[in-house]
Amino acid sequence: MSDPKNQTVVRVAVDPGDSPRERRTPGLVVVAGADIGKRHPLPAGGLVIGRDPHAAGLVLVDPAVSARHCVVELVGGGSFRVSDLGSRNGTFVNGEKVGERTLVEGDKIFVGETVLRFSLSDEIEEQFHDRIEVLMNVDALTGLLVKRAFDLELARAFEAAKRAGAPLGLLMMDLDGLKSINDHRGHQMGSLCIAEVGAMIRQEIQPFGRACRYGGDEFIALVEARGADGAAAIGERIRARVEGYEFVRDGVRVSTTISIGVAELEPGLATPDHLLQLADEALYRAKRAGRNRVER
Repeated sequence: MSDPKNQTVVRVAVDPGDSPRERRTPGLVVVAGADIGKRHPLPAGGLVIGRDPHAAGLVLVDPAVSARHCVVELVGGGSFRVSDLGSRNGTFVNGEKVGERTLVEGDKIFVGETVLRFSLSDEIEEQFHDRIEVLMNVDALTGLLVKRAFDLELARAFEAAKRAGAPLGLLMMDLDGLKSINDHRGHQMGSLCIAEVGAMIRQEIQPFGRACRYGGDEFIALVEARGADGAAAIGERIRARVEGYEFVRDGVRVSTTISIGVAELEPGLATPDHLLQLADEALYRAKRAGRNRVER
């Protein structure tokens, strides 16, 4: 299924006299579950909720959720309906199991471990939700995803790649010698290094996947549709950029390097954690071999 962000979003008038600017955008807000706080606008063609990334617009990585679990769609006259799609464990609205149900604002849809609130938001409320999503999911220093948000992205990409038999690469990265910079040049210089390396990683990864500040001076990135060779090539570009860059603050100049471990999805890997472990082991090899290198 195509990404709902790239589809036309429904707007409805709550009152027949509402002007176009007062029309509300229907959506589902995650109020319980791994992606809490995220708002999903409803595209004109409806929004399928399920576990299969190729069949659902809202993907929930949850074994209790069916591949195509339920759909929320406009049914005419400004009304919206949720319909179960033959799921194994059922779809519930306000605690009651339903085959289909017309929705009113505030209704809560229970799908596996996730609870979604149906809402009609005006422009100000949409901006509020967008801002909350950034605060919750984006690291303020680097502009990269925070670990919690990245873990969800990795779980979805892992599920999609496994189902499609497609390649998936993972890069685990760690700055070399940042402690020395913090000790001798101050933590503000260390923070500058982290921020600017984060920007380099974002620029190199963004066309192919998602990147994260995993903690401190550690970074991680997933690369879709590319195995170890493609991921290693991107890692080498990142390594070379960091090695050749001079970090400047208040006239003080420092340099650093980065070590990178690369892993790829293999048939025997059962969970994203197993892929993370392989990338972490490759990073350890890069450190042990002298740092400032890409290892698989």
